[in-house]
Order: sequence, then structure tokens, then C-alpha cells
Amino acid sequence: MKSFSEIVDARYVAKVLFLCLASFNLGHTFDFLWVGILFVIVFISIGILNATSHREFLKRKRYRKIPAYAAIVPLAFFWVISPTIENQVSPYLLFLPGIYFLYLAALQEYSRGNGGYESFVAFDGIAALLISMYQVPRGFAIVGAVGLLLAIFAYSRRGTSWYKYFLFILMIAILSAISYGGYQYWKTKRFHYGERLAQDYFERERMMGFDPVVSLGSFSSNFNSKYNNQIVLRIWDKNPERYLKAASYSKYIAGLWKLPTQPIKKIYPAYYQVDYAVLEIQDSLTISDSHRQVKQVWVQSSLENFGFVLAPYNSVGFAAKELDSLQYFAGGMVQGLDAGHKRSDWYYFICQNQSCEISDSLLKTLDEDLQIDERYFELLDAVIEGLKINRDSLENDSSKKFVLQKLLEFFQVNFKYDLKVPNQFKNQKVDPLYNFVISKQGYCEYYATLSTLVLRRLKIPARYATGFANPEINESLPYSVFRRRHSHAWVEVFVDGHWAIFDPTPPMMNLGFETPNWFALKWENVRGRFAQIMHLLKEGGWRKVVDRWQNASSAALESFWFYVILFSFIFGLLTFKILK
Repeated sequence: MKSFSEIVDARYVAKVLFLCLASFNLGHTFDFLWVGILFVIVFISIGILNATSHREFLKRKRYRKIPAYAAIVPLAFFWVISPTIENQVSPYLLFLPGIYFLYLAALQEYSRGNGGYESFVAFDGIAALLISMYQVPRGFAIVGAVGLLLAIFAYSRRGTSWYKYFLFILMIAILSAISYGGYQYWKTKRFHYGERLAQDYFERERMMGFDPVVSLGSFSSNFNSKYNNQIVLRIWDKNPERYLKAASYSKYIAGLWKLPTQPIKKIYPAYYQVDYAVLEIQDSLTISDSHRQVKQVWVQSSLENFGFVLAPYNSVGFAAKELDSLQYFAGGMVQGLDAGHKRSDWYYFICQNQSCEISDSLLKTLDEDLQIDERYFELLDAVIEGLKINRDSLENDSSKKFVLQKLLEFFQVNFKYDLKVPNQFKNQKVDPLYNFVISKQGYCEYYATLSTLVLRRLKIPARYATGFANPEINESLPYSVFRRRHSHAWVEVFVDGHWAIFDPTPPMMNLGFETPNWFALKWENVRGRFAQIMHLLKEGGWRKVVDRWQNASSAALESFWFYVILFSFIFGLLTFKILK
């Protein structure tokens, strides 16, 4: 039998003290000092028991796993009822694992040699000690350091040279200094990083430029961010329309465009396609007949669209789930998709001939289509003078088309496309439109804004429109895609009795957009096919097949000829068996 001095030596005392310091420091750090003191009492009691009445390993209580697993339940319950902290990591996320580590260390030490292992005691104790250093200097740094030294001494081999202790402590000190320095750096920079994270989330999750109120410059992140190549819309049409409209804006002031105030019509569901409500601009336009060909196109979106139904100009109807109405605005803007929340998919209907044109009453102009703030009169008059247009001769549509041609030539000769608009007014806050006119460079938003205001100044109704243009078409894909960089702004102008697209932006030259490689196209094809399968399952189209099969089966069972055929088959089979 081992003597008392062989069991209770300096290393064993150091181990018990190390566990006690870890317990005390953890309780102090997280404002649960009574819990820390409770564990101190437990470890001292276990140390005394193991050193006296339970010296022999076989006489100690056997280690049981059930108590170890059972402790997870109250800790999980405590986590559920613990309060959350807004915009911060809850300290309970560290405190509860620390308590659990101490509990496991106590169980292992109590049964050490009879199911409990020294290595687990060391691991759990050191883990709890490190967690207790959270939010230094709130945690007692000196207590943690002393506890670590005691752990080094308790678990080192006998006869270890002093310089090895020194090198180990030096390594710990260096790592601690690096950790503390990193924590202090993060503490001083956390607001900066938080702002960057928020901006990154904004760029990743939202369709820029389609807000209820948009500003000049809102499209810049679509071209300059790391997400500019991200696919945001899948149009399940091999030959989609070139322009897919989101919104058209009526009022411009101080660099901001605002939506029109009143819709000209509210449209309601005409019928349902399984779970999808179909809403028609006019009655009976979305169903094909002998005089009309109508195509239904599915649109899948990955970003928030602010309730806009992105669709081509010649759309005569729309379909979506959980929809009771839509608002239709002059020019074809449609709003009300899921009350502005994120909507993953919808349909639009387009006519493939001229047999279902939209009524002229829905294409009318409003007073706000000519609205201009007086502060822009001087700037617009200077631009019009550069166009060399006679205002008195703008009475018919041919003269209006002449103005559009002059605008195109004016921009192509005097301006250049660029994603940067230099600030020509140093240390002054001015309307960005002035910067554009003076610097003579910018991108679609600036060309569309200036053109809209110039046309209005010439008494030609016009609106600023946003959406997507020039879809990416690939023969290997069953659909077309719009990437983030395909977002665009253009002008809606009222000529020939209807709203038409006028795109004044010069061609984008040398922007360096990368083309998808072979693997990217194949992977996108897989993702698109998977999305289509999930869509078919979700929209309930499969139920049509089941219903048709059920109806056909019921009709067959009720048919006289079904029983004639069945009787003939049975009679023939019996005759064949008898003759054989």
C-alpha cells in the first residue's frame, strides 16, 4: 500500500489549487461568485477525500456517464431563459460551457483511477481557466496566471529542467500578449468592422436602385462590389425581353427620385392556378385562345424587391402566391408583391401578337410627368441650348422623336460612360446632377435623370425608370439570367400615344466584367434545375397530374366500354388457358 506522502505531494496540492483558482475566477468574471465558491468547496472536499479515506483507486466511486450527460439539461434550460444582449455576444455563451467543464473535472477527479482520467481533469480544468479570462481585466489576470503556473507544475514530469519551465511560460506569455493585443485592437475597431459587415449585408441582400426612394449613385455598388457578378434573377424564357422593369419615378429633387403618388388602377385576382393568384390588367387577357397567343414566364429572385413585380413592358398579367391585389401605375409599374417583403418568385404573362394590347386609358400621362423643381431651370436650359433645339417646333410626335435622337447624339459626342463621377465642387455639397453635367462622365442613372428632366422642360412627358437590361443568354441553360451588374436605369417617354423606352446611356466600354467559365455555367445549370424542381413541388403543379389521373380513372370506371374491354380480356384469358 502506498504511503500518505506518496499520494499527497506538492503536485497534487498544486492541482487542487489550480482547480480552485479556475473556479473562483470563472465565478468572479461572470458575476456568479457564489457558483465559483461552491466549486472551490467541491474541489477541496474531493482533494481531501482522495488523499485520506479514499486513497486506494478501487475504493473510489466508479465514474458514471449519466450524471455527466444529465447536467446538460439544466444548463440548456438556463441558456433558454437567459436574457439576450442586443448587438453583442451573450456572456452566457462562454459561462455555461465553463461551468460544465468544471463539473466534468469534478466528476473525473472524484473517480480518478476508477473510470476517471487525469488527462480529462487537466483538459477540463485548463479550459475553464481560459474561459475565466474572458473580458480581462474584469477577470483576475493575476489569478489566471497563477492558476496556469500551478497547472504546469502539477502536470509536469518529475525531474523536468528549470529552463523547460521557463520556455513554456515564455511561450504562454507571448501567446497571451498576442491575444490581449488582438482583443484591444478589435475593441477599438469593432464599430468600424460592424459598419463594414452592415454594408456587406446591404450589398449582398438588396437590389440596389429599386427602393421607394432612390438616389443618384445607388447603382454604384452593383458594379463595384464583389457581388457584381451575382445572379439575382432567373427568367425561365430562352428569349426574354431586353428590359425588365422594376419601378418608374416621377419627382426629382436634391439627388433623390420618388415614386408616383397614386396608382391609376388596382387589379384583383381573376382566377387561380393551383396556389397562384392570377391578376390581369384587363379582363380575359392571360388565357390563350384561337385569336391570341399568351406566354407565361416564371421569374425567380434571390433578393428583396421592395414589392415591385419586375416584368417586361408588354405584360398583361401576373401571378404569385398569397396575393389579394396589385397596384398598377401609368407606364406599367406594378407594386404590392407581398407587401414589400422578400418574394422568391412570380409569373408574368405576355402576348406574342397584337391581339391583346393594353387599353389607352391605362397608358395616360399625369401632371407629375412634367414636374420639375425651379432650381433646375437654368441648368436644363443650358443643356437644351447645347442641343440646338427649337422649342416652338415640338408639336407632333415626329419632332419629339427628333429630340430623342438629338439627346443620344449629344451624350455620345460630349460625354463618356464611367462608374466614377468626379466631384467638381470641392468642400461643397451640391446636387450630383451638376457634377455630372460639368464632369461629362457618369453611368446610367445620371444619363437617365438628366434626359428625363430635359424632356420635361421641353413639355414632353417622361419618367425615370429602373430595372434590368440586356439579359445573359446561354444556349446550355433553359433560362436567361440577370446578374447584379445588369441593373440599369433608363427613361420612359410618352410618344405616339403610349409610353416607350428611351435609353440615353452610351455603350459601356472596357468595364472588364468577367465571363463565367465552363464550371460556373454547369454549376449554375445544376442550381437552376434544382430550383425548378423545388418550385414545381412547392407550387403544387404535381397535384394537377394527380387530379387528371383520378378524373380519368373515375371516368373509366363509370364507362360501359371499360367493362366490355375488361370482360373481353378475362374471357380471352380463360379461353387461352382452357385450349392450352
